[in-house]
Amino acid sequence: MGENGPGADTATKGTRQRGVISLLIAIFAYIGLIVSDPATSPFYAIESALGTVGYSLIVPTMLFVIAVAASVSLGYIAIGIRFNKGEGGPGLIYEMLGVNPAMLAAASLIQDFVLTDAITMAATVAALVSRGYTFGLDLGVYTALIDRLGLALIVGLAVAVVMRFGEKGRYIFAFMTFGFMALVLYTVCLPTLPNVLELMPVAHDVHIPDTSQLTGLSMIVVLLFGAVRGFALLTGFEASVAGLSHEEDKPRWARIAMGVGTVIAVLVFTSIVTYDIAATTKTLELEPSHKNTLFNLWTRSKLLPGSFVERLLTLFSIGILLSGAASGAVAGSGMLRTLVRSRALPSVLSNPHGTDYRSIFVVHGSAVLLTLGFGANELKIVAFYAISVLVGFLLSLSAAVKFAFYTRTYYLMLAIPGLLMVAFALAVNMGRYEGWVIIGLGVVMAYYLRKKWFAGGKQPINFSH
Repeated sequence: MGENGPGADTATKGTRQRGVISLLIAIFAYIGLIVSDPATSPFYAIESALGTVGYSLIVPTMLFVIAVAASVSLGYIAIGIRFNKGEGGPGLIYEMLGVNPAMLAAASLIQDFVLTDAITMAATVAALVSRGYTFGLDLGVYTALIDRLGLALIVGLAVAVVMRFGEKGRYIFAFMTFGFMALVLYTVCLPTLPNVLELMPVAHDVHIPDTSQLTGLSMIVVLLFGAVRGFALLTGFEASVAGLSHEEDKPRWARIAMGVGTVIAVLVFTSIVTYDIAATTKTLELEPSHKNTLFNLWTRSKLLPGSFVERLLTLFSIGILLSGAASGAVAGSGMLRTLVRSRALPSVLSNPHGTDYRSIFVVHGSAVLLTLGFGANELKIVAFYAISVLVGFLLSLSAAVKFAFYTRTYYLMLAIPGLLMVAFALAVNMGRYEGWVIIGLGVVMAYYLRKKWFAGGKQPINFSH
């Protein structure tokens, strides 16, 4: 037979099938990496809201937050479909609101992704310390700090080493994420243990307010302020589209599947898990504390201590925190890469061609330094992180709503409730000094980006297409 005979057709068909299979694997690996950060959000989002709304209102509060998350997700699904080369929210903001808001959004997102990386590394350190992993040194009052800083360096190095494997490293992190999610969903399906109240530790230093007597306007006000505290559930949407700058070799349908698939996976998983955790927290009146987080209490209410599933979930919980750090680094480097190619940042920060390890390690290195600077204390970092997330949401959703009116894309108008709640949450958080620090730093960064972008010839190619 000649080269164009049946054998050649069979070979071509086989090659095409292998190409589709490899693309599907790449899509799942991308979703697994990026979804790792929001996959853990139900635990600390509910824990944060509980201190405001108490047991009686925790379920309706988190259902309200889920509704807001669904509203926000619509805007990011539209962004993922229209802007799927890593421009993310700033792409639509540039098109609908102009260059200045776009640069402020880009600056806020860089802050967001660096802080995401730092928070998850600090949370990993906290998890290791809580399980007795220390250096065994006796340095007096400095012992705990040295343990945390030393572990932070090890964690940061471990994440960097795995990321250096490129696609293979992504598969490792995706395996950790999907393993964690599968075990959590399995735990959701389990009933609480018969002797659960005997297993639950009592945190006498924790104050959970009694809101059972609230009605009318006072109940609504408490619920709204509690929802603001629970907005950590909304993390991960922007990362789903920002990290796509590393996927430009993929066809458009694959990039859309990656971005939109991540948003849908985040929404579905967090909704299911959030409801079960909130309901369990209310029924058992769980008392989360620094030593016994809501994640630990919830798993102890359903899994026998020392059981195979409990040990496996502990292992994967450490793994997903490492994966969350990598998620922030990849998404942040995606935004850097987009800004470098549009000449809003110097080329030394990114390699626009091939695998961009340079920008990944710029973001991850910054996150490691930040983690060390805060003594690997995730509670101190998260106060700054919340503001950067809300600024990015506010600008992106404002652009999405304007786009909805401009193009008569009426389903996107369902993002309006999410926009209003994000604006309310940002206004509430601006009562803290961390808000002014993040906003001030964002304005300075945006001014630099805009100035550099104008000097580079105002290249719009990576912001609008």
